[in-house]
Amino acid sequence: MRKTFFTTTGLGVLILGGYVSGVTQSLAQEAPPAAAPAQAAEPPADPTTTVTVTGKKPQNKIDRQVYDNTKDIDSATGTAADALNKVPSVNVDPTGNVTLRGNSNVQVYIDGKPSVMMQGDNRAGALQSMSSGDIDSVEVMTNPGAQFSSEGSGGIINLVMRKNRKPGNTGAFNANVGDGRYNASINGARNSGKYTISGGLNIRHDVRPSRSGSVQSRLDANGDPLSTTEQVGASEGKNDNISANAGIDYNLSDKDQIGAQTSYSRREMDNTSDDTYALYNADGDLTSGYTRHSAVTGPRDDFSFGVRWDHTGDLTGETLKTDLRLGRSTGNTATDALNYPTDGSDTTRETRKVQSDFHNAVLTVDYVRPFGGAQMTTGFQITQDDNSFNNTATGPDVLGVPATDNDRLTNSFAYKQTISAAYMTWQTPIGEKWIVMGGLRAEALDLDTQNFGVPGTADDTTSHISYTKFNPSAFATYTLNDTTKLRFSYSHRLQRPSPQDLNPFQTYQDPQNVSAGNTDLKPAETDSFEAGYEKSGKVNYQIRAYYRKTEDSITSYSYFLPVANPSDTPVLLTTKRNLGSGEAGGLEGNFDGKLSDKISVRVNANLAWNKLTTPTTGEQEATTLSGRVSMDYNATTKDRFQISYFGRGKQLTGQGYTGPFGMGNMSYRHQYTPKAALVVTVQDPFRTAKFRTVVDTDSIHSESYRSLQGQVFMVGLSYTLGGPSTQKDGDQQRWNGPRGPGGPGGGWGGPGGGPM
Repeated sequence: MRKTFFTTTGLGVLILGGYVSGVTQSLAQEAPPAAAPAQAAEPPADPTTTVTVTGKKPQNKIDRQVYDNTKDIDSATGTAADALNKVPSVNVDPTGNVTLRGNSNVQVYIDGKPSVMMQGDNRAGALQSMSSGDIDSVEVMTNPGAQFSSEGSGGIINLVMRKNRKPGNTGAFNANVGDGRYNASINGARNSGKYTISGGLNIRHDVRPSRSGSVQSRLDANGDPLSTTEQVGASEGKNDNISANAGIDYNLSDKDQIGAQTSYSRREMDNTSDDTYALYNADGDLTSGYTRHSAVTGPRDDFSFGVRWDHTGDLTGETLKTDLRLGRSTGNTATDALNYPTDGSDTTRETRKVQSDFHNAVLTVDYVRPFGGAQMTTGFQITQDDNSFNNTATGPDVLGVPATDNDRLTNSFAYKQTISAAYMTWQTPIGEKWIVMGGLRAEALDLDTQNFGVPGTADDTTSHISYTKFNPSAFATYTLNDTTKLRFSYSHRLQRPSPQDLNPFQTYQDPQNVSAGNTDLKPAETDSFEAGYEKSGKVNYQIRAYYRKTEDSITSYSYFLPVANPSDTPVLLTTKRNLGSGEAGGLEGNFDGKLSDKISVRVNANLAWNKLTTPTTGEQEATTLSGRVSMDYNATTKDRFQISYFGRGKQLTGQGYTGPFGMGNMSYRHQYTPKAALVVTVQDPFRTAKFRTVVDTDSIHSESYRSLQGQVFMVGLSYTLGGPSTQKDGDQQRWNGPRGPGGPGGGWGGPGGGPM
C-alpha cells in the first residue's frame, strides 16, 4: 500500500483518509494565494469563508475562528496560559485547567497536530511555562471538522507558532524582568530562497505565591456533619524552563518541499507549602489537628522530532502532505512532607514519588484535490501512545496500612494506545450564496493496559479495549452581501477516558485524600450544533447560538472510604464515573472595532446555560455570563497602551460547581527606535485572581478556594535583529515589533509542533 501511495501521487490515499495538515489544508481557505503570507501553496480561494479586518489577520474560517496574538503588546512577557486567557470564551484557571465555553474536555494542539506536551496532567505545566511570544495566533474550533480528531467534546484550541519566511536574515531578542519572574528569548532565521534555517533559545523563571483554604464535612443520612476538616495554607511555586529548537525547510523543486524540526524543553518545579489542619467531631469539638510542611520537586523533559514532505500537484490547489512526528516526555515528581501534631505527639513523615514516561508517534497523510468549483480532502492518521506511570508512597498508617507494609502503596501502570483514523470531506458551492462542506471520520481505538501492584496479588491486572466510532461533521455558509454572512455547523465528538483514568489503584495524595481510576469507564459522546451571524469591515462583530447534548458524561466523583469507628480520620477518594447526561447551550457575541482613530476595543460575551443529570445529585442547572474586554489606545506613533480583563461565571462539575473567576492585565509599549521597544506590564492589577470550588452531595459538603497573591510587575526590552516590521493601523503607521521565527516553539512550534 505504501508503494502504491507514493507512485500514484495520492491515488491510494483517496481510499484511506486521515488528517488535514494545519491551516493550509483547511477546507475553509483564506484569501487568494496572491494575498496570503508567503507559505505553502493554498487550495483555490473561497471568497466567502474569510472575514478580513483592515490591518489585521483573518478572523474567521468556515470551521474555526482565528485570533491574532501578536497585537497584544504584552505577549512577550506572558505565558501561553496568559495568551489563552485573552481569547474569547477560553479560560485558564490558576491550576492550569483549560475550558472552552465552560467545557474542560478540550484538546490543545500545536501547529495543527496533537503534542505529547499537551497530554494529561502535563498540559497545565506546559501552558504555564511556554512563552506567549512564540505564539502567532490562536485558532478556536468549537465544532472541528472530520479532518481533525474526534477527541474533545468541548472542541480544539490550536496554537499557531510564529514563523518567518521573509528572504534574508531575520531575528529577535526579548528580555523581561519583574516581581520574582524573568524571561528571555533569542531567535533567528535565514531564508535563501532554496532553504530556510531557523532556531531559538528561551529561558523563563516564575515564582507563584498563593493561598488556599477549605472546609470539608462528611454527612450522615440526614445531611448533618459527622466530622469536619478545616485547612488553611500558603505556598510558593518556583518554575524554571529552558527550551530550544532548530529546523530546516528545503525546496527540492517548484512542487516539492521537505523539512525537519527538533525541539527540547526542560521544566523544573520546586513548590513549598505550609498548611494547618483542624478536625472536628459531630458536636463541633476539636478532636485533632496538625500542621504540614511539604516540598514538591518535579523536573520534566520534553523532546520531539519531525519530518515532512509537501507536494503540489498539477491542478491548482492540489496538494499532498505527509508528516511524521515523534515525541517523548519524562517526569519525576517527588513529595516530602512533615506533619506536626498540635497535641505535641511525634512528628511523622510522608514521601511520594510519581515517575512518568510518555512516548508519542503521529503519522499523517493528507490529499486535497479540486473538482471544478468543489474540493475533496482525504487522508489518514495513525497515533500511538506508549506510556507508563510508577507511584510510590511511604508514611505511618497511610490508608490504614501499617508503615511496615508500605508495599501496598507501590503501583506501576502502563498502557499502549493506538488510534487509526481515516476521513473524507467534500466542499462545494451551491448557487451564488451557499458553500457547504460535509465530512465523515472513522476512528478505531486499540488500548492495552497493565497494572502492577504487589507481586503475586490480585492487584496485578490487565485489560484490552477496542472499538470503532464514526463521527460526521457538516458546515455551511450563506452570503447575505459582501460583508455579511450566516454560518451553520454540526459535529459528533467523543470524550475518551484517559488511560490513567482506567487505573484502579488508589494513589496516595495526602492523609485526607487519595485518587483512583475506574476500569468501567466508557467514552462520552456529544452532538454539537451551532449557528451564527457575522459582519466584517472596519467594525467586526459575530453572534453565535450553540447547543450540545452529551451522553455518558465523564465527571469526577468523590466519596469517603469506610472507617472502622466514627473517631477515625476520614479519607476522601476521588475517581471518575460516567455520570448521566448533560446539555449546554448559549449565545455568544464578539465585537472588534475602532471607537476613534486612536482607540480600538475588543469585547466578548457568552451567556451560557448548562444542565447535568446524574444519579448522585439529580438535576443541576446553571445560567452564567462570561466575557472579556480589551481596549487599545495608540497615544502616539511610538506609544501604545492596552488594558484587558476577563471574567468567567459559575461552572457545573457534576458534584457541585466552580465559582466565578476573573483577572486583568495592563500594558504599555514605547518604541524607542524602529528596532528597540520598552514594554511594561502589570498582571492582575485588581487582585481578582481567586478560584473557588464547591462539592455538595448526600455524603459530602466542601468549599475550597485558592488565590494568587498580588500584582506582577514586568519590565521588558524587545529588539529586532533583522529589519523593522511595520503595520498599517487605520491612518496611522505603527511599529509592530519583532516578528522573527519565534523562540523555542517557532517553526513547527516546540515539542510536538508541526508545519502549517
